Amino acid sequence: MGRSLGFRAEAKQIHWAVVDGTRDAPILQAHDKAAAPVQASEATALSWYRERARLIAETYTPDAVGIRSAEPIARGSGKEGARRRLRIEGVLLEAMDSCGLQVTTGALATISARLGTKRAKKYIESGNYRGLDLSAFSGPAREAVLVAVSALPQAEEE
Repeated sequence: MGRSLGFRAEAKQIHWAVVDGTRDAPILQAHDKAAAPVQASEATALSWYRERARLIAETYTPDAVGIRSAEPIARGSGKEGARRRLRIEGVLLEAMDSCGLQVTTGALATISARLGTKRAKKYIESGNYRGLDLSAFSGPAREAVLVAVSALPQAEEE
């Protein structure tokens, strides 16, 4: 049993989820999204994301953190929005490391492997993962939950 925190960044906001349990039997404890103030400069916005991530970690005290990273061949990777997302992901990674937490990062293929499936995207599309009803969540919010689950420990061998 454990507790993990998952992040999925977008160019203008982050989605996060906290899950307890194991990869085979996850329990969603909390989730939300957060966006830096619109008028903030880029540096100020990145500082805001860092402090928000640290506050979430301090509030929920996870054992591990997962951060969903962009696909290596992501469309629009040369555009400013994609670069903003990458910078936010870097800030999240640093913030969680500075909290002393074990952090894993990866694209959807890495998340799929950690979940023991060839295609985690099917869970994102269906809105259901091992009893977790994610149908009311947006795609990025579903990804935040799945990356949090992927950071949980495997069920112990009996």
